[in-house]
Amino acid sequence: MAPSTNPSNQVCDTAVWSSTFRIVAGTTGSYSTALNLLNAPLDVTFDGYGYMYVVDYGNSRIQRFPPGSTSSTSAVTIAGFTSTGGAGLSEFNNPTSMFIDLNGTMYILDRDNYRVVKWLPGQPLGFTVAGGHGTGTTLDKIGESYAIYLDDQSNIYISEYGNHRITKWLNGNLAAGIR
Repeated sequence: MAPSTNPSNQVCDTAVWSSTFRIVAGTTGSYSTALNLLNAPLDVTFDGYGYMYVVDYGNSRIQRFPPGSTSSTSAVTIAGFTSTGGAGLSEFNNPTSMFIDLNGTMYILDRDNYRVVKWLPGQPLGFTVAGGHGTGTTLDKIGESYAIYLDDQSNIYISEYGNHRITKWLNGNLAAGIR
């Protein structure tokens, strides 16, 4: 099996795990829209510079924390906005998962808008690259979903919990998925 090209999936073969931990984002037992707090975080990934990206499901936003963050570190909202979800291309409605490619482009699974939004670095808006036609079982629609993955050709794989399937969306194909 070839090694992963996703920087967030690489682990040193000689890594030794400690039984101690520390909170690096949010705080135990408290949620909020504040920049240093989270509300039901569902996914975390890192870019090539060590920044931590958190899918803040309950606040419908993507938060970026700098390397070395602690529970008091304030994040920067990279995509989405605080508290209430929306359907615009600057908004999410309960995002569940994300993937960052080697160029820093984010692919965000926007569960309750039934779409994947591609967000280029430094841009104020994303654009839909999969789904976006409501929920359903036809191949142009995405059901309730929780995880996303991109392969080396930028094909998107989506685990559709609600449809009991994994769909593959070919790079550049906005109309339909392939089972």
